[in-house]
Amino acid sequence: MAKLSVIVPMYNVQAYLEQCLDSLLAQTFTDIEVICVNDGSPDNSYDIAQTYAARDPRFTLIDKPNGGLSSARNAGILAAHAPYVCFLDADDRFKPQTCERIVQELDATHADVLVFGGEALPLSESYAWLEEVLSPRTITYETCTPELIFTEAVKPFSWRLVCKKAFLHEQHILFNETVRYGEDQIFAFELFPRSNKTRLISDKLYEYRIVHTASLLNTILQDRTDMLLEHIKLQQIIFDSWQRMGILQRYINYQLEWLIEFYLLDALMLDTQGFLTVWQAAHKQLQDTFERSQIKSAQIRRPSKKVLLACYENKPLSPTRRKLLKLYYLVVKRGAKGIVKRILRGRAKVHS
Repeated sequence: MAKLSVIVPMYNVQAYLEQCLDSLLAQTFTDIEVICVNDGSPDNSYDIAQTYAARDPRFTLIDKPNGGLSSARNAGILAAHAPYVCFLDADDRFKPQTCERIVQELDATHADVLVFGGEALPLSESYAWLEEVLSPRTITYETCTPELIFTEAVKPFSWRLVCKKAFLHEQHILFNETVRYGEDQIFAFELFPRSNKTRLISDKLYEYRIVHTASLLNTILQDRTDMLLEHIKLQQIIFDSWQRMGILQRYINYQLEWLIEFYLLDALMLDTQGFLTVWQAAHKQLQDTFERSQIKSAQIRRPSKKVLLACYENKPLSPTRRKLLKLYYLVVKRGAKGIVKRILRGRAKVHS
């Protein structure tokens, strides 16, 4: 039996697929199975993958109706036979030593989850936030801590996560198929709290292609109001999941700070109509999830509490007041140098 299952979801990727699959043929570690999942792709992706499966028994091909990236990844997880499972998007590539390093680390540490680094290509298209999140440090967490989830470079991007197949099965962890995008964020918040041991390594084992297409994701990203409303939906799924796990109240300080960065701060900079739309949705979420006293007593920064209470109480804020509130938050959290750094690097782009 293979030691590592590599799941490759495919949809309209004929331009890149051969480079992706060739990177798997070039692996220094060969005891792998490659599960190509054709997610109802209308182009020639299926035919290309079929040629690889015909000449290499390590490649298998699943053909299914279009259901989205999460559906394709889940089909791969359910079909995997190896003890370790990882993901490779069909427009990206593994470096030659990727599979070897994955197996080495998991065999040595017996971790439930492994996180590795990556490189964004072309380098001219990369930016500071992306470089930061693709550069984890080398460290082992023997249990889940808030620092692992909220401080370390482990989110989003599920393609740099490797999991024990038994761990996923025992914890009933699959990708959420109900969201338009953002499945990687949800997966991370499901995964790490349940992991008994998580290993991070700084090795950059993945080549991530920055592709500008007319995809659903890019359409959402171009409409800031729509994007932030989607973030609120994602946050609700995470809240509900953590309520079921019984850990939401334990990590309330971290979750409150997280949601400010995830959508409230950007909402303050929308035009008036967009702001009111997002503010109302956020107000409802906060009131449905927390008591005012919980926010009031939370161990968080004063400007964070000010933003949260303003939203909880649905206070009307003028454009000037909104800008001042955001500036106050940034000055206290990041200082003057941090603000300059944020301006220079631009808005962090949001990925699924």
